[in-house]
Amino acid sequence: MRKKASAVTLTLGLAVSTSLVQQAGLANAEAPAYNDTATGVVFEDTNGNTERDTGEPGVPDVSVSNGREVVRTDAQGRWSLGVTDETILFITKPVGYMVPVDDVQLPQFYYVHYPNGTPIELRYGGIEPTGPLPESVDFPLVRRAESDRFDALVFADPQTRNVGELEDFREDVVKELIGSDAALGLTVGDLVNDPLDLFPRHNEIVSEIGVPWWNLPGNHDMNYDAPDDTYATQTYKRVFGPTDYSADYGQVHFVNMDNVDYFGQTADGKNGRYRGFLNETQLEWLKNDLAHVPADKLIMISTHIPLRTDAIGGDNINTVNLEDLFAVLEGREHLYSISGHDTSNSWQKYIGADGGWNGKEPFLSQTLAEVRGGGWTKGPLDGRGIQAADMADGNPNGYYTISFDGNQQRPRFKAASLPADFQMRISFEGGRPSQSFLPSGPSGSAGISPVPTFHPRDFAKDAPQVTVNVFDGGEKHRVEARVDDRDFVAMDYDPPFKGLTNGDPNGNLDPYISALYERLKGTPEAPAKPEPSSHLWTADLPGGLKPGPHTLTVRSTDPYGQVSQSSQVFEVVAGRPRSPRG
Repeated sequence: MRKKASAVTLTLGLAVSTSLVQQAGLANAEAPAYNDTATGVVFEDTNGNTERDTGEPGVPDVSVSNGREVVRTDAQGRWSLGVTDETILFITKPVGYMVPVDDVQLPQFYYVHYPNGTPIELRYGGIEPTGPLPESVDFPLVRRAESDRFDALVFADPQTRNVGELEDFREDVVKELIGSDAALGLTVGDLVNDPLDLFPRHNEIVSEIGVPWWNLPGNHDMNYDAPDDTYATQTYKRVFGPTDYSADYGQVHFVNMDNVDYFGQTADGKNGRYRGFLNETQLEWLKNDLAHVPADKLIMISTHIPLRTDAIGGDNINTVNLEDLFAVLEGREHLYSISGHDTSNSWQKYIGADGGWNGKEPFLSQTLAEVRGGGWTKGPLDGRGIQAADMADGNPNGYYTISFDGNQQRPRFKAASLPADFQMRISFEGGRPSQSFLPSGPSGSAGISPVPTFHPRDFAKDAPQVTVNVFDGGEKHRVEARVDDRDFVAMDYDPPFKGLTNGDPNGNLDPYISALYERLKGTPEAPAKPEPSSHLWTADLPGGLKPGPHTLTVRSTDPYGQVSQSSQVFEVVAGRPRSPRG
């Protein structure tokens, strides 16, 4: 490969085995035996040709890494690092500069040193031999003005299986983002759903947005035919580059890490066994990387598997050695973490001392709602022929814009191809078991009357209940409701597994997605099977309402002060109550 940035990342060839890490711990693990030394220059590419020409100056104080050690360039932009025969050298994009991007907007900030290539055969191919180490491995940078206020677009799990789903992804999500003024984009894994030969088309589609796009791998982006984690991301690395790296924008230090620890194929040979885990090499790199990051910067850590959720499941849902990461982050006050992976729910998990974090403020581990939602083949078809793809928690499929102001973040969920103010869904459940009123909603219809109708008798024994699903909400949201012009009253937050403690095997389910599933199950338009939701709020409708139409207004305020509001009309009738249609 040419001597400037290319494509691949440090594999576990530089790492001790997982079992050794578990036995010895971070402090006792041995460093790799380097067999060569790489040197080079990080330079300002004043003419933009990606080659270092006479007179182009070096850039000082840029972090350069071999995947474990991190050094800073000197006053002339020079650096030196040890390498093995399976090393990816890369830089951290500094503030005020941008690395080159290729024709599909992938940042080129690394050099692959695999002189012998990937040593095993893989279905989707590994890294071709790169040959001897160049005399100088040089990294170009282009000077670019940056603001401390900027936006990042974030995708979790596009997870497409074929070209048809890629076109759905393009139509449902990418199309509305073309021409975005975001500074960057990021996908936190599961770019595709196992066929790694879809990577090139995926990249072509995402590049239409027109911003540099950073990536990290998920469990569906692995080489399942690899025997273990050592070469499980070789195809990914060939296309995208390092799986663990950082970049600086404004007052934010972005850290992207691959926490999918692969164990090999299952007995049926169809997919892989894995867990959420950060190995010793990754943690050592992070420690060395953060040593050059000022204390007042926001450290935003992105992984595919969540760091922690309340989800019930095994080691493949949470990061099992989170305490090791917390040890590296100790003393940092400005932290934020995002991930994907959980196909059933989005989570905002605040971790304190009881969860192993002893910082001044709780550590936020946010699991994002997914681009593919409950799946590209789930839910009612819309006029475009695209299925609604609501998640099992009732959250629509969609993406995020994270706005940064200095070292403060403000994430905002956007339902795919739907109005930006569609941030919640209101459902009514009546006083009688047979009576349920659910909204049509722009992302699918339960086929039930959009105007709930109640009789005064419905309030006599068991008042009708309102359930609000605040998309991507969490325990620190404040959700209030009022009827007509009465005062707003706080609604009750329902923890996601409340029902399980009472023997309810279904937990706390979203009424809308539950009704939609019951109506459509067994058909091609059935949504994902409902699972307990982490963002539901409930309240009883007040008694004594006069006959006639009334308006329920719900107001949600998120932890960042962002307010969303939605209204639903319902009716109280004095005569015989009307039956819901459908």
